[in-house]
Amino acid sequence: MSTKRIAAIAAALAFTAPTLAAARPPAGGFDFHGEGARPQTYSHSSTGPYGTNRTTTATNTGNGYARTTTATNGNYNRTSYGGANANGNYYHGSTGSGPYGSYSHSGYGNVYNHTYNGSTTATNAWGQTYHSGTYANNGYVYHGAVVANPVYHGYPAWGWNGGVAWYPAPYYWGGGFWGGFAVGAATAAVYGSIVAANNVTYTSYQVQPESAGAKLLSSYHLTQTQCGPPNLVVIYGPNNSVICAYPNDLVAAGNYSVNSQTLTIVSQHS
Repeated sequence: MSTKRIAAIAAALAFTAPTLAAARPPAGGFDFHGEGARPQTYSHSSTGPYGTNRTTTATNTGNGYARTTTATNGNYNRTSYGGANANGNYYHGSTGSGPYGSYSHSGYGNVYNHTYNGSTTATNAWGQTYHSGTYANNGYVYHGAVVANPVYHGYPAWGWNGGVAWYPAPYYWGGGFWGGFAVGAATAAVYGSIVAANNVTYTSYQVQPESAGAKLLSSYHLTQTQCGPPNLVVIYGPNNSVICAYPNDLVAAGNYSVNSQTLTIVSQHS
C-alpha cells in the first residue's frame, strides 16, 4: 500500500472516531460529564419483573445535580429524591405509602463542615404517628425525637420559607440562621456561652428579629435568654452556633438541634 494511501486512511479515521464516540450513548445511568453550566434534564422509565413502574428524572443544574425517582406497584408507591452542589451541600429524602401506613424522610448536610440533619415521620395503619431525627456535627452524632413545630407542622420541606431552600452562608455566625451578622461583629450582643460535649466553648449571641431563628423561637413560643445557667432549652444551630431559651409547656429543658429544612428542633441523645 502506498504511503499516500496510508496517510489518507489515517486522516479519515482521525476525523470519524470522535464523531462516532460523541454519538454513542452512555453505558448506563446519566452522564453529565462535559455539560458544563448548561442545565440538562434526562428521564428514564421502566417496568420491573413484578410490575413495579419506575421513572427517574435527573437534572444537571449547572452547579450540581438533582434526581427524583418514583415507583408504584398497586397500592404501594415510593418517591425518592436527592441532589448536591459544588459547595458541598447535599440533600436527600423519600416518601412512601401503602396499606399499612406511610412515611417521609428527609436529610441534608455539608461534606466540608461535616454536618448533617435528618428527620423521619411515619404513620401506621391505626393512625399513630412517630417522629425521629438524627443530627451530626464535627463527628458527634445525636439521635432524638423531633419536637413538632406547632406552626409549620405538616408543611413540605422549606415550607416555612415559602418553599425556598435555606443553606448556611459562609462568614456569618450560625450561617445567618440567627441573623445576618459576622462572628464577633460589634453589632451582635453576646448572650453567654455553652461548653458542648466536645469540651469546646461556644459563644451565644442575641437572635435578630425577622431571622429564621427568630421565626423558630416564635413558633415554639420560646424566649431567648443568656446561656450559662442550668435547666434551659439549649438549641445548637447551623455552623456551630448555639442559643438558649426558657423552657415552656411545648419544649422541656435540654439540648436540641435545629432541622432548618422543616424548622423543627430535635432532642439530642448520643
